[in-house]
Amino acid sequence: MHYTFLDLYRYLAALIVCVSHFFFFVTDSIHSEFISILGVELFFVLSGFVLTPQLLNINSNAKRNLKIFLFRRWIRTIPPYLIALLIASVVFGYGNIFNLLKFLSYTQNFISDNATPNFYSIAWSLSIEEWFYLTMPIFLFIGNKIRLNKPEINLSQICYAIILILNFARIYFNNTDIDWGQDIRRSVIFRIDSICFGVIAFIFKDKISKSILNFFIILGLIILSYIIFDPNILKNYKLYQNIFFILCGLTFSSLIIKLTFYSIKNVILENIIKLGANISYSMYLFHIIIIPFAIKLSENVFYSFFIYICILKVISILFYFYFEKPILKIRPRYN
Repeated sequence: MHYTFLDLYRYLAALIVCVSHFFFFVTDSIHSEFISILGVELFFVLSGFVLTPQLLNINSNAKRNLKIFLFRRWIRTIPPYLIALLIASVVFGYGNIFNLLKFLSYTQNFISDNATPNFYSIAWSLSIEEWFYLTMPIFLFIGNKIRLNKPEINLSQICYAIILILNFARIYFNNTDIDWGQDIRRSVIFRIDSICFGVIAFIFKDKISKSILNFFIILGLIILSYIIFDPNILKNYKLYQNIFFILCGLTFSSLIIKLTFYSIKNVILENIIKLGANISYSMYLFHIIIIPFAIKLSENVFYSFFIYICILKVISILFYFYFEKPILKIRPRYN
């Protein structure tokens, strides 16, 4: 089933990242940085939610559907990434060939996001997504072989285990010698569980009461709003760092479930929102490349911002229709 409000959610998450990164470049504001962090966390949870039906397909025909899942994901994500990475390497300089190879293989932040130079800084989140695409189906395939059970229970058990293990691991390793942002928040091995929240949300979306959803949404937004007013709280206090990912996971997964209850009847508005969702990946890929050029075009920050958004939208629309959409047609289907 297609949820139009989740398309809107996807577009707004991309827009949040693109806008906050622009103002972070201009002002170096810690508030802009924190808002961009929230935008990425929104993406992670949504990814798990929308991918769950495909993950559940693996149980019906594990050998065949595992290949289809990986092929569909890689066709969707890797070709656009390679184009953006190539442009970024030319514009910003990639250092040496070994550093470039790490970005090409999504391993530059496998343990810590400390590539030198970190010429395509947003790639850390894309690496987490790609490693989730690879590891979760494999875990599910193994789990299905070891214990024959309902696929929903198998998948949810795996996600619960990953969330539990990684939360204990983050608490254990998050000490004074650790750069929380570089070594934990942007590390593949510490962040796979962020997408698992979305998987669990999909599995239990029809089984959880609205009152519980409202509780998690309201409580989560109150705490996140408190941190927005003073993001140094997250930067300086281990307690907030240790609960931050659970807080985002519960809040945003509850919000996503809530949004599935609503629909839009206006066809024109629905198509506009769908277009926004379709270009969200391109916006995320290219915005960090466009920002430095847009800033130089005008001394007025708001003029630069307007130009930046216009250029970003035009490039993203053209890239989607003339590059992404044609290659998406070759993706295999499950049936």
